[in-house]
Amino acid sequence: MSLNIIPAPNKIELYGGEVRAAELPVEYVTDSSFGEEKYVLDIQKNKVTVISKGEKGKHYAKITYMKLTENGNVPLCRITDEPAFPFRGFMIDSARHMQTVDEIKKYILAAAEFKFNVFHWHLCDDQGWRIESEAFPELLTKAAYRDCHGFGSDNGERYGGYYTKAEIRDVVDFCKEHFIDVIPEIDMPGHTTAIISAYPELSCRGEQIPVATNGGIFKDILCAGKQEVYDFCFKLLDEVLELFPFEYVHIGGDEAPKARWCSCEKCQAVIKREGLKDVEELQGYFANRIVTYLEEEKGKKVIAWNETLNSGIVKDSVVIADWMDRTDKCAEYANKGGKVIAEDFYHYYLDYPYGMTPLKKTYGYSPYIDKLNEEGKKNIIGVETPIWTEYVEDFDRMCYMCFPRLIACGESGWTKESNKCYKSFRERLCSYEGKLLSIGIRMADEAEWDPNFITRAKDIVKRWIDCLNPQAISVFLFPNRDEKKDK
Repeated sequence: MSLNIIPAPNKIELYGGEVRAAELPVEYVTDSSFGEEKYVLDIQKNKVTVISKGEKGKHYAKITYMKLTENGNVPLCRITDEPAFPFRGFMIDSARHMQTVDEIKKYILAAAEFKFNVFHWHLCDDQGWRIESEAFPELLTKAAYRDCHGFGSDNGERYGGYYTKAEIRDVVDFCKEHFIDVIPEIDMPGHTTAIISAYPELSCRGEQIPVATNGGIFKDILCAGKQEVYDFCFKLLDEVLELFPFEYVHIGGDEAPKARWCSCEKCQAVIKREGLKDVEELQGYFANRIVTYLEEEKGKKVIAWNETLNSGIVKDSVVIADWMDRTDKCAEYANKGGKVIAEDFYHYYLDYPYGMTPLKKTYGYSPYIDKLNEEGKKNIIGVETPIWTEYVEDFDRMCYMCFPRLIACGESGWTKESNKCYKSFRERLCSYEGKLLSIGIRMADEAEWDPNFITRAKDIVKRWIDCLNPQAISVFLFPNRDEKKDK
């Protein structure tokens, strides 16, 4: 029997029968041998017993119990449960288009319902800087705003803004209440057009450039040959991390073209001085300086996108976020002991239309990427599903794109592959519509979750017309072409 719960519990023993939930006292028992998130929920005729190591396990037991009691009666059963992966993340891109704090809280509430435990907050990119800064005020007066709305739409009005430190602390505290860690992403050395617009001396050329108003991969990135760039990064991270008292920080590292570095005397001098082979190793050198500072001075663990592995010299303590690895570097890294998060763009990226990434495809994706050995499988620490907002301008559109596919990723993060079943998932999913609506989340209509070929074609055309995003067409028509998604 499958109880009406998402994510599906990993072990269910049914005693038979049911009882009125309101009549049952709840007893909490501590078992120090349990993992932090493991729980046992034992529902007998006369009482409910929750067994856990501490508050995290108790929290997840409560989520399960509340779902079981929605109709008043609760089945007599024993559920023994713990997650398949310790890292179960969702990402919101607030750099391209911002969300209000209230909207972000709604999204967090929905994610908590499905036992996500990490909120990856993408707070800066080529198109905007979104964190209040006292150390670098021009990030707010220049980098936080672009000349127009952008991404194919120009209403002539300046677009932008930033979250105050008080607002960020409010979100962080809200996440703590739901046992969700918040990971800030501060992109470097690429995706830094907005930063360079405010502080052009941080680039190789030192020339003034505007905040980007369109997608793309931009040539001007942070200079790897200037000591003042590292000083800037360290001081900026000091200020940012005061707001995020959690284990991880994300430093980006993706889509960093090296054209400026190739012609920069200071970058080339570092290559010669450090005995590096080329500009790819220079990025590894850049990353390692940042990682060393974060680990040794700030006590943080570092996450970076999979392009960071291209240098071949990045520190093996870095957790790699695998979004598009076509050279099996992530598998090699995991096989040698490195930690990897699975967030494949063609399965877990929620900004693509359902015609390209139907619900069944998201649900069916295995985080155990190809060419892993048994040791490598142990080093896949989790899953993450991002929503990039270049062409997702408002919260209603964001909810449409994310739900129910985010929920599918949530089940993959918690429920072991051997216990997953798509037919059962679909049946259970429908019961969550009311809960999500009460939070303020409206899912896509059920008819759109798994479109047929005709619907798929229409979806692509609609995406192209509505969003003016020809790259989505390119990825759909040529999924094996060696192009990188414009993040």
